[in-house]
Amino acid sequence: MTCKLCGGDTQLFGELIVLGHHRARYLRCEACSYVFVEAPDWLDEAYADHAITALDTGIVVRNLWLADAVDALLRWRFRKVRTALDYGAGTGLFVRLMRDRGHDFRWSDPYCENLFAWGFEAEADTRYDLATCFEVAEHLTDPLPAFHELTERAPILIFTTELLPESNPRPGEWHYYAPEAGQHVGFFTQASLRALAKKLGRHFASDGRMLHAFTTDPLDPRWLRVVAKQRHARRLLRLAGKRKPLTWSDAEALAQRLRAQQSTGAPH
Repeated sequence: MTCKLCGGDTQLFGELIVLGHHRARYLRCEACSYVFVEAPDWLDEAYADHAITALDTGIVVRNLWLADAVDALLRWRFRKVRTALDYGAGTGLFVRLMRDRGHDFRWSDPYCENLFAWGFEAEADTRYDLATCFEVAEHLTDPLPAFHELTERAPILIFTTELLPESNPRPGEWHYYAPEAGQHVGFFTQASLRALAKKLGRHFASDGRMLHAFTTDPLDPRWLRVVAKQRHARRLLRLAGKRKPLTWSDAEALAQRLRAQQSTGAPH
């Protein structure tokens, strides 16, 4: 197979037993070092019970960290952003956190129930000033079309995926392969994300580990390295001062919607 990102030749990188009984073959691109599962035919089983795996015990800590990081970027680097989309938004926790910080974020996730951002779902095909996409890239069997859709909807994309360490751990030698859950099927390097950005006509920036950006205008990666450290992001937020939250105006808007539905007898 050729690489799904850059079209380079691939070679077998290793094998693992996934979900206890599926044999997975991992291929590695000789050009950009992207590692991906050859034919993950167990994904229906992997997502059958829940879109969010029980192994993701860091989901709350990660959302709190990302809320600080993205809030700091919006307050200092992307001050003109007014509307934002969170793709693969899961339960909606990040969207709620960002709205509570005064940013108009919208929820979108075809596989997960919206629990915390009800009433603030994204409209199909609506364009936004910025999009976020956290812990989604490693789940994609074909990343290029998914990222193409996102960059068509917003000129700025902030996303996370843990980069393959420079030691090039093979399957079974790195926690992020997560064969017990069977949901991680693609593993990126900076070179592979740079190749993807080039295909999309975007500039690429990264903190070198987890936090990345595709932008129409160049972004100094030092911004990502700074906000990736939560204490630095919080210091920037203290310097920026308070911002009016949307918490209570959201509650009033939802109350008005519910009253309108109740008066017409429409389902909630």
